[in-house]
This record gives sequence, C-alpha cells and structure tokens, in this order.
Amino acid sequence: MRNLFFTAATTLSILSVSYFLPTLLPQEKEKILSDVGSEIRLVACSATSARTSSLRNAELVASIVNGLPQEVHVLLLVNDRSAFAASTNNSRVTFVEMPPDSDISIWPQDPFVVVQGKSTTKLITPCSFNREDDERMPKQLASILNLEVVHSEMHFEGGNIVCSEESVFIGYDTIAHNAVLLDTSQRAIVKRFSKLFGRPVTVVGQSSQPVGHIDLLVTPLGDKRVAVADSRAGARLAADAIGENPELVYEFECSCEEMFFGREDVSELQDRDGNLLVRPNVTGQTDKVMAASLRLAPELDSIAQQLSHAGYKVVRVPALIPDQAAAGGASLDKAVRYPFLSYSNVLVEKRRNQDVVYLPQYGFKKLDSAAIQTWNSLGYIVKPVAGFATSSMYGGGLRCCTKVLLRN
Repeated sequence: MRNLFFTAATTLSILSVSYFLPTLLPQEKEKILSDVGSEIRLVACSATSARTSSLRNAELVASIVNGLPQEVHVLLLVNDRSAFAASTNNSRVTFVEMPPDSDISIWPQDPFVVVQGKSTTKLITPCSFNREDDERMPKQLASILNLEVVHSEMHFEGGNIVCSEESVFIGYDTIAHNAVLLDTSQRAIVKRFSKLFGRPVTVVGQSSQPVGHIDLLVTPLGDKRVAVADSRAGARLAADAIGENPELVYEFECSCEEMFFGREDVSELQDRDGNLLVRPNVTGQTDKVMAASLRLAPELDSIAQQLSHAGYKVVRVPALIPDQAAAGGASLDKAVRYPFLSYSNVLVEKRRNQDVVYLPQYGFKKLDSAAIQTWNSLGYIVKPVAGFATSSMYGGGLRCCTKVLLRN
C-alpha cells in the first residue's frame, strides 16, 4: 500500500466534538445529505481482512485515501485490525474496529443514509439489511461519533438513492418493493420517503430496474442538472479500442483475471465457508459486454428522457456495462465477471469555488480517457482514482466504496 499509513483510532473524540453537535434545535428540519455541494470533510470506507476475503481490497482503500484531498478524514471500518500495517505518521485515517466475528463487505454506501439538520447528524437504517454483517456498520460509526441511529420502517439500500439539493432520486425497484411489503400505493411510498429524507422524491425508472443501484447510472450535478450513463457510447468506445489496438484490450482483460485476488500468483482461494473461489473468465469477453451494453442502451435512454421531462438538463457519460443477469446469476467459477465500467459512480464537490469530480479508473485506457474528457467538458476538475477494475467486477465503484458523512 504505497504512500499510505494508517493510525489507530486516536482522533475520535476530536471528530465527535468538532464535526457533530448532538443537540437538535426545535422545529429544525433534517434532510438527507446531498451528493453535490460543498467540500467533503469526512467519509467512511470499509476493508475486509486480506487473510479471509476473496477481494483483497487494501490497495483499493489506499487509492481512495490518496485520491481524496488532504483535508478529508477517512473512517476505515475493519474486522481484522492486525491485517493492516500501522504507523503514526498520518492522522487522516482512523481505524474503526468492527467485532472480529463480523463479516463485512467493502460497500459502506448501502446499509444507511445520512440526514442532517443545522446542528445534528443522524444515520437512518432500513427496516432490514441482509448483506453479510453490514448492518453493524452504522451502529459502530454512530457509537464512536456520538450520533443517533434511526431504524426506519422503510426498505432501501443507499446505492439506489442519490441526492441533489432539489430532489432525492430513488430507483423504481425500491418504491415498488416497499409498496408490496407495506401494502400501500407507490404514491404513498414516495410521500413516506419524502418525509423521511426531508426532500422531494424523483423516482428513476418506470419499471423493473435493469441495474440494481441507480448510483451506477445517475449522478446529480446540482442546478437541475443530472448525468445519466450512456452504454451505447461505451460500446462504441470499446469497439474503437479493439479496432485501434486489440492487444491493449486483451491486456486489460488479462489483468482483470490475474489481479482478481490481488496477486498474480494467486489463482484460487477458499471463502470463509470453505467454498473454492477461482479466477473468473474475462479474456475475450469484451465483445459480449459491448453487445450487452447495446441491449441496455434504450433503457438508459428512457431514464434520460424521463428526467428531462421532469425538468432536468440531462448530460450523458459513457459506460460499459456487462449483462447483469449473467453476472449475478451464477457462481464465481461459472459466471463471466467483467468489470462494470461506470463513470457515474463518483464523488463530486465544490472546492475553492470549483466543481471537482473524483472519478474511478479501471485500466481500460480508451474508456478511462473518454470519461475524463467528458467530465472536463462539463466544467469539472477531474481527479482520477485508480484501481477499480476488481471492485467493479463485484459491481461497485468509487461511491459504492465511499460513504460521505459530512460536508462543509
């Protein structure tokens, strides 16, 4: 883990006092924390033990920490503190130790959302959350930061919710799922979410979602602007890359396989239950992913059109998206696991009066470069964050791995 040293949890009392004030003012309205706006100050990431996890994500966490400004403090949730090198040379990262028996993922975005008033911060959790032991994350963060955890009656995942100052964008599946479980209308569910999150709700999509989480596809930009993924453009860029230099594309595919477990010399591992995990089949699969992206393109066009009709100025960002049904429907040793190349799953902020985007990079040079150019053309200073090929083979990018807890 180059250029990164972690400290023990020595700054928590400072964080609790200076970042959060526990007293709620009378009649103070609380709102879900926006994905756009002022400078990011505090985020949470998570890292599973390199000795027990098939996804060796220490380098990924290093990339995230090093890619964010020095002013940003990182709370790093870990279930095996001894698996990570320690040093006292850097106070930017504070370890948050989970119970040793907890089996957490690298996706802190999903098990809670952050709501804030002028003087408080609360963590809202869904009615239930069944992925590994991730439901422990908000409880642990709240306990060290002296925050209240509010257990909601609603069912949601943070990745299917994105937010601007104007609206909370919620994926259609979350609305439909709650309507069935709570035996009420979708209109009533929208009203409940609006009350819970303190902002108007815009439902993204009008039928079952082609991709499980909208934060892989939709990025609020503020000022009634929103970016929507364009998988047709991604397929075109991939085709151009194959035509220009097929060897580079082949090298990318090979690197995804070779580095799936974090090291070239590791070709298989056992999970915690003793099941054998082997490298996925990626080489030669770009053509199939291009075809899947083209099949998905009309649905993304429909989302863009829907948001345009809702009064948003829509811009498009390239994406290369594998077949989601195939990727999620088979075991690792049989499924084609190709990276989900999303350049919408980002962090944005306004820093020193300039729009900044922290943009994941996957190692597919043609698409990485095109995404940088696209965000530059939108007026953003682009801060590339490398190393996301492996995490995206599990279906997540930078926002999935990084939960913003506080902005200025």
